[in-house]
Amino acid sequence: MKKNLKNIYIDDGFIMLTYIFMNILALLAYLFMVPFRVEGINFEIYKNTYMYFYIFQLIVFSFSIVHFKVEKNISFENLLGNIIKTIILVISNIPLILIIFISGNVESLNFTYPLILQTIYGLAIISFKHLLNIIAITEKYSSFIVNFSVTFINIFSFVFLYIYYKYAQIVITTIYDKDIPKIFFINPLMSISGFINMEITDYTQMGITPIIWGICFWTICALINLVVIKKIGGHGIGMENN
Repeated sequence: MKKNLKNIYIDDGFIMLTYIFMNILALLAYLFMVPFRVEGINFEIYKNTYMYFYIFQLIVFSFSIVHFKVEKNISFENLLGNIIKTIILVISNIPLILIIFISGNVESLNFTYPLILQTIYGLAIISFKHLLNIIAITEKYSSFIVNFSVTFINIFSFVFLYIYYKYAQIVITTIYDKDIPKIFFINPLMSISGFINMEITDYTQMGITPIIWGICFWTICALINLVVIKKIGGHGIGMENN
């Protein structure tokens, strides 16, 4: 029974379609429940809709890409395929973001940086999973390690931020507050939501430094993963299919 369950995996195409469908459904549901019920056009509501939608889809994105099928043997075709799938998921959000802007007659906010960070973050996660799957010690626990890492980075890091906030007794007035250590901005949820909040309110104490820091951090992680994968592949180390 366990052996049969081990061979079951969710089709990548199903994961991608589910992700896109959930984003469309969530956006339409929110638009009909909040902005469309307000008389006239309230720009602030649509700007907030953009922020809430981006946060929602980023969470779904994080827990979608970790389920992409990864071959245990060193397969650069499989890795390239997962990279392309990750990029497609990110690009699929552009029409939905434009729908928000057009519906609310909102001047286009800069969504380039969030999309870049999300893409690089996705590449780092998927390459990390590939790396774990070709190392004998971590191969068996790769799914758990990746899921735990994503949960820790996106969710548990806020708990540590709260502990720091209480311990240091600082006053935080915005997401991009100068009193928040940069280490917390490796959390893509925090760095992206802070950037969007900066775009909406025109208020920040750190400029765009946090999101640039996030982009640099995840770029380095992705590059390290790819270099190690290439090095291991060059020595012909491989595993069986998961």
